[in-house]
Amino acid sequence: MEKVQGIDFKIRTIELDGKKIKLQIWDTAGQERFRTITTAYYRGAMGIMLVYDITNEKSFENIKNWIRNIEENASADVEKMLLGNKCELTEKRQV
Repeated sequence: MEKVQGIDFKIRTIELDGKKIKLQIWDTAGQERFRTITTAYYRGAMGIMLVYDITNEKSFENIKNWIRNIEENASADVEKMLLGNKCELTEKRQV
């Protein structure tokens, strides 16, 4: 499996409860070098999804740093969602 080597950005429009919602999805793969770029986008965010790898304890530990960064740069009422991925790899689970 390949790791993301940059920022992957996608825009998706979905319909939820009869309303169209535009999603801007930024995937930085948790790389520190993109932290300064992402802080600029926190300000306008209505929701932030944090994803960690259940087979990598360090990726879960890094969530604390991302949350601190969000609290410093996003609005106080921004919704946050925490998701664990690679759940099918139960035998390699560390978190």
